[in-house]
Amino acid sequence: MTDFQINDHILTKECESLAKNIFDDIMRDAAADETGDDYLDDMMDRAHETSDGHEWVIYHYKALMACAHCNVDRGEELLEETRMPETPTINSLASLVLYGEIRLRIEDSLADIIREREAA
Repeated sequence: MTDFQINDHILTKECESLAKNIFDDIMRDAAADETGDDYLDDMMDRAHETSDGHEWVIYHYKALMACAHCNVDRGEELLEETRMPETPTINSLASLVLYGEIRLRIEDSLADIIREREAA
């Protein structure tokens, strides 16, 4: 038995933390006059990589649990916009939906961080 627990709050906090790590890592070497907008493409690439390799996405049990216990509407929308896998299974669909949800939440958090930094 596993002790993995997930809900929408946990998912949101994880994505916010991942976004902060991405932002801090990329901006660490930025010049003083550069902003997050200057590195937005790099941050979006990192959001994709981070989501794609996240343990909640790659372990089907965790992806299934997250899809069952969290709002993954945006992940489902992203799946519809991209394409269904050639041979879908419940496991692959859960992982794809959760990938999309995590990626979009990270991207949203990155946008919030950039706005906050520019306002400060």
